Amino acid sequence: MALFGLDAGGNSAYVQAAGNGTLAAPYILQHDLLPAAIKSAQLSSTSGTTVISGVASTKLRVLNAVVTATSGGTVQFLSGASGVTLTPAFPIVSSGQLIFGNALGVMETSVGEGLRTVVSSGINYQVLITYREVAV
Repeated sequence: MALFGLDAGGNSAYVQAAGNGTLAAPYILQHDLLPAAIKSAQLSSTSGTTVISGVASTKLRVLNAVVTATSGGTVQFLSGASGVTLTPAFPIVSSGQLIFGNALGVMETSVGEGLRTVVSSGINYQVLITYREVAV
């Protein structure tokens, strides 16, 4: 449920409400400018793998990503089974790192698909992702 009104500063704002108003699931109000329902995932691998599993009728919007490499190589992010390319193949040197993010999102999977990596052979890497599930 979303309500339109004014915030405490008199600015136009949408207020999001989650829950159904019962004791077990009370309404939880959230201003639209504040982060809500942010999740995270992490992995350590030497091969391409699924970072986040897909959710039916949902896109995964990645907000931040940190990739570190114990041994150098390339890391690329793709959308699940369709293989839609979400990023270029980022080169990461041995003991190097790649950090990128944006509060509005830096990449988004196709509907119902997870986020996966494709890597060059010989790389030993670690990934930390923060993301939101966006219903469509």
